[in-house]
Amino acid sequence: MKWLYTEELFRYLQRNRKRTFISIAGIALGVFSLVVMSGISGAMTKKTLEELGKFGSRLVIAAPGDLVVFGHKRAQIGTVHTLNLADADAIAEKIPHVGDVSPLRAVTLPTESEKHAQPESVMGVSPSFTRLLDLEPACGRGLIPQDLRSLRKVAVIGSRIAADFFEDSCPIGKMLTISDIPFRVIGVLAPRGSVGMEDYDSTILVPVSVAQRLLSRSDWLDGIYILTDSEAFNEEVIAQTEALLRVRHGKKDFTVMAYEAAAGTTADMEHLFSVLSIIVAAIAYSVGALGIVAIMALSMYERLIEIAVKRVVGATRRDLFFQFFFESTMLALSGAMMGAIAATVVVFGVEAAAGWPFYLPVGTLFLSMALSVGIGILASLYPARRAMHFEPVTILKLYEEV
Repeated sequence: MKWLYTEELFRYLQRNRKRTFISIAGIALGVFSLVVMSGISGAMTKKTLEELGKFGSRLVIAAPGDLVVFGHKRAQIGTVHTLNLADADAIAEKIPHVGDVSPLRAVTLPTESEKHAQPESVMGVSPSFTRLLDLEPACGRGLIPQDLRSLRKVAVIGSRIAADFFEDSCPIGKMLTISDIPFRVIGVLAPRGSVGMEDYDSTILVPVSVAQRLLSRSDWLDGIYILTDSEAFNEEVIAQTEALLRVRHGKKDFTVMAYEAAAGTTADMEHLFSVLSIIVAAIAYSVGALGIVAIMALSMYERLIEIAVKRVVGATRRDLFFQFFFESTMLALSGAMMGAIAATVVVFGVEAAAGWPFYLPVGTLFLSMALSVGIGILASLYPARRAMHFEPVTILKLYEEV
């Protein structure tokens, strides 16, 4: 089929550059929006998973009262004295698919050392808390069960606490006074950064039994962290935890939710990005498809003499059909390549500027390319079918009338 040369298409498109640009811009924008939105959403997801730690997606938290999360802030509505250690033990013993449980008692208390003094966040936890939150000691050790049973006044401190309150970056054995009670530092956590609303670099971890009896002087908890056996069991564990606590308390005076939601991470933003990408891509692809149909239809009518000559010299209807089929597909593919290249540059640029992990949605990239080719094929059907039904005699009569 010697008349189906790519040069023929390029010559026609060069004569109609504005029309060509408009026709492929929609396809390019469709690919661009899908890849960029998916890339940013994927990078945000990877960043969220890094923040939550290796067990973050399997964590469920029970909190007293009504816990409301909006943005990166959360608030407890109503009474907050509802959970206790017996509730944590019951969850660990009676609910299936629970791998571990850690109670939490959080208070902000005056803290001082020989170097510095200011109020700091103190968390009374169990030894499993650091494993659940993926907190690793940079030096020293973490809490052990004997610390809780013996009410040892020991503390594991965050990296910023070590820098602010001590001259040594690893002040193992040094004393830190919390609410006029001396605590011995037994470990320093590796830098972890913020997870949602919690800054673990600025946190002091002490045995939960000590936090309740000596620091807060109450038996209430501020939360119970629950590790499920698999992310697939999260909803089941949430439902069973709610049912168990409702029976134990006689009413619903607590909130149970996935830790990712309670931490105020970017899950909602990621979902919004996904929805927006689909909407924008659908609109852009529609515009692109209409643009290709329009330019191919105009091309057909502007090239009637060419079509007549080809029919006279032996071109079949099938040959004409495949000519417009090829040209439409090439337009869509060109737009897809332009959109993919631009999207890749933008995705990497945004991720680098935001400090996110590098992520390119390869699957979405190939899917958008395939979708573009499919749209090009569909857009070619109308002009191709019209072209193949023109007879040379009919074309000559049209020009005679003109």
